[in-house]
Amino acid sequence: MDVDEWVDARVPSGSVLLDVAGAGRPSREVLDAEIAHLHAEAVLGAYVAAEAAGEQVDRGRAAVAALVGLSGEDVAFADGAGTAFATLLQAWPLRRGARVGTVPSEYGANARLLKRLAQERGWELVVLPVDGHGRITSVPGDLDLVTFPQVASQRGIAQPVEEVFATGTPLLLDVAQSLGQTAVPYGCAAYVGTSRKWLCGPRGVGFAVVDPHVQQALTEPPTLAPAMGNGMQRWEAQEAHVAGRVGLAMAAEQWTPALLDRVHDRARTARDLLGTVEGWTVREPRDEPTGITTLVGGDPVATRARLLEDGFVTSAVPTSRSDDLDRPVLRVSTGAWVADAELERLAAALPGRTK
Repeated sequence: MDVDEWVDARVPSGSVLLDVAGAGRPSREVLDAEIAHLHAEAVLGAYVAAEAAGEQVDRGRAAVAALVGLSGEDVAFADGAGTAFATLLQAWPLRRGARVGTVPSEYGANARLLKRLAQERGWELVVLPVDGHGRITSVPGDLDLVTFPQVASQRGIAQPVEEVFATGTPLLLDVAQSLGQTAVPYGCAAYVGTSRKWLCGPRGVGFAVVDPHVQQALTEPPTLAPAMGNGMQRWEAQEAHVAGRVGLAMAAEQWTPALLDRVHDRARTARDLLGTVEGWTVREPRDEPTGITTLVGGDPVATRARLLEDGFVTSAVPTSRSDDLDRPVLRVSTGAWVADAELERLAAALPGRTK
């Protein structure tokens, strides 16, 4: 499926969806696949329907794993990236006194989990130095683990993953906000992500993809009753949103790397246009290879509500989202389907005055 076919396959919308960082637009095929599975559950029962969908779900595992250079057996599905992150972090083989690298832009819930486990287990959290954009500038060579979001929820900045690789430190990379909009390097010890954002799958499905050598070293069983299966599947809960996994399988198979250039082009256009609105400041460099643009200056909450009335779906990100936020931001995340004319209308609708 090429980029134009992928865009044309989206479910039609009466709004201009500029919040892919919250939830993307699924295709008609993704929606149809979910509905078909729900119908099968109603007719055949959930267990028979799940068995019948097994091959399709396994294709989805393989498609997700291929995005980070691993295999379907290395994938464990969860109900979200946060659950996948918590499961892996609690099972990671870290000794008392281990040094764990993190960043100020870590997602709030993950940051709180890191702090709690560090206190309980005697880890030392090492906050990596960053520049004014929140980008990592250096990584100490004596860390036992590094973990951070490749792209943060509240900043459209791609972290330099290769600098971490250069230290040889195992990296647990959060790709919930990057997979599908930014190139994700192979070679991490593990990845956690979600279906509903840039892959444009359903909500309620996340995943962990773990290098086989790391799998062998995980030290604790899953917190939920384990399912039967090989590889990482033994870390999955028995009760699952199978229709969501079916939808993710379809979405992952439809996604194409050619979308990255289109997403980045849409973001450059958004930054150019929104940068002309007086009273607002675009925080990302124009050519940053992400689809997220964040703005400061006005009232993000009131502005989001006003833009929604005008037919634009954006997001107001609160300071509770991350320790690196000192005020809320307005987030505009541009999918491959967004047209220039829609972005021009957004700039005109944004409260303020064009320069």
